Amino acid sequence: MEKVMTQKNKTIEFGVDYYPDQWDRSLWDSDFARIKEMGAGTVRMMEFAWAIIEPREGIFDFTLFDDAIALAAKHGLKVILGTPTATIPVWLHDLDPSIMQTHPSGGRRAFGIRRQPCSNAPVFLEAVDRIVEAVAKHYASHQSIEGWQVDNEIGHEGSDRCVCAHCRKQWSLWLGKKYSTLQSLNETWGTVFWSTTYSSFDEIPLPVKDMHLLQNPGLMLDYMRFMSDSATGFAARQVAILRKNLPSHVWISTNLYAPPTGTVIDLEEMLKTMDFPGFDNYPVWGDMEEPIPYYFNSYVLAYIRGLKDTGNFSVFEQISGFQGHACLGYMPSEKEMIKFTHQAVALGADRIIYFRWRTAASGQEQLCYGILDTDSQDNDRLAAITENISDRSAEYNRFAALPFKADACVVYDRDNSRIVKNQYLSKGINIPISIFAEAGYDLEMARSFAPFTLFGINADVKSVQSLDLSRYKIISLPLYQIADPVFVRCLEKWVRAGGTLILGWRSGSRDMKNHNIAKILPGEFSELAGIHVRKFESLNSKKTKIRIGLIPAKGEVWADIVEPVTAKVIARYSDAKKHYKGSAAITVNSVGKGKVWYLGTSPDPVGIFFLYRKIFRMSDVRAKFLGMGLEVVRRKSVEGKDIFVAVNHTAKTKRFKGKRIKAYDFRVIG
Repeated sequence: MEKVMTQKNKTIEFGVDYYPDQWDRSLWDSDFARIKEMGAGTVRMMEFAWAIIEPREGIFDFTLFDDAIALAAKHGLKVILGTPTATIPVWLHDLDPSIMQTHPSGGRRAFGIRRQPCSNAPVFLEAVDRIVEAVAKHYASHQSIEGWQVDNEIGHEGSDRCVCAHCRKQWSLWLGKKYSTLQSLNETWGTVFWSTTYSSFDEIPLPVKDMHLLQNPGLMLDYMRFMSDSATGFAARQVAILRKNLPSHVWISTNLYAPPTGTVIDLEEMLKTMDFPGFDNYPVWGDMEEPIPYYFNSYVLAYIRGLKDTGNFSVFEQISGFQGHACLGYMPSEKEMIKFTHQAVALGADRIIYFRWRTAASGQEQLCYGILDTDSQDNDRLAAITENISDRSAEYNRFAALPFKADACVVYDRDNSRIVKNQYLSKGINIPISIFAEAGYDLEMARSFAPFTLFGINADVKSVQSLDLSRYKIISLPLYQIADPVFVRCLEKWVRAGGTLILGWRSGSRDMKNHNIAKILPGEFSELAGIHVRKFESLNSKKTKIRIGLIPAKGEVWADIVEPVTAKVIARYSDAKKHYKGSAAITVNSVGKGKVWYLGTSPDPVGIFFLYRKIFRMSDVRAKFLGMGLEVVRRKSVEGKDIFVAVNHTAKTKRFKGKRIKAYDFRVIG
């Protein structure tokens, strides 16, 4: 296993994304001086500079970045370098045009955009190895370089999927290694259906989009696993080269993006040999008419934090203006923009790098507004960030460097997030946010996470594979269709010892081969949940009435008609238009010292409030409804005290513990 650095920040670190290759040298000195004056201590650069560093194959020129790094150091700035592999020079394209990706939709990536090449193309990988080795060796001993970012947003914008000839070759090899025999593959995929039995691994196609029909679900799941392995392998080979050449104190990370399961890539696997998670934090982007709800962003930040056990994460691109490529939308005020920083730090960020110092004069990101406009004049954004760093860093430093701890955890599984990309079950979670990403699984995850935010309970987001049950009092497990019997037994033992488990609809509906389970639903969970589910309905975009005791609410997305066996009914369907009116919708089962809740439908906001208030009251956690717009987390201070960090996400003053929190502000209490 690769060595992983354990050194952590002792105080909050602020920085700026700065691209010296995009600006005349006459600006550098004053830019670095102003960045330092702003209160930043770090600049991040180089992630899109391959053509500058290697203008011709095997010919390297480090002059520009040598000079920029030296000047940054002169002004007391540390430097984060990105491996420049997310955009290729034209000579590499011309050397072998076959390296360019082909998307399953049929489109082929053209030169001039980013993340164009296929991570299975040998010529591209050889060139990647060469450029990463060159920059790592050249800057290995430079004292100003504190860390490295691998590539840039790996797998973003549809680059997580490819069906080119290089992928086809590696796909056959990957399948052969995974299954060994065709009999095993055919059985797992159920290829007897529609006469698709294979007699050679070389016969098996890569999935392309048909006019209206789906490919075999087993093939689709394995394809997504294969593409994930291709991406994680691409990142791992760069990490290996960097580790070989860099001093042990220099950290390695990469910058991830939202929605976290929109990609097919196992981000946790990709980060295994890196030091901590990195993220690009844009709560509003492009043509959005308003920022995403604060509790959804809380879920996203918790997901990123949970990819490693460091308890913290870095933000490599923190919104400073407003962003877009082709269209712009909502412009946050300076106070709201700074509030996004407050939230990130409250939830575990110990490094904030603002994107970007100056708005680009040309190129595809002309509409990605930075701290300064292209005129370079001081403005309100610069003043707001400068003031925040100066006035609030001492408050951040009371807790930011310490790991975030939680009492609850919302748990995901990558294979379960993948299968709903094609078999999405309900229009209620069929949410394409672009031609290359879906947010339905993340929406259900966020729906499960939101109650913890609303009731002031610290919550993590972890995978089934990395979950340590002993850390938590409450586990929420939505959309866990493919159920591992071993994990279910672990959950049962944990519940019997006093844990509270919250299961979602369709739990346990498939076995580990992704086959429909040959048991009454919820399959492996039937005894633990104390229920049977023999009937169900997809609500799609409609809602159905439910009653939680006497409280009217609504169920969304899905409706399991729950049959209690040993469980107690908590909510029933009450919609007169439904033939299952009066049937159980939500139940709770006592198991040993603990409880198992089964949610046969996704509650609407009213349902979430009253249901989770009941769940928390019956669990051993401190919960208090904070009111919409106020987010409070518990942190440990450097003085060893238990403190509250309260973030006001609204334009009005809020109160907590008798203290006023101004609009879009935060406050440390305790």
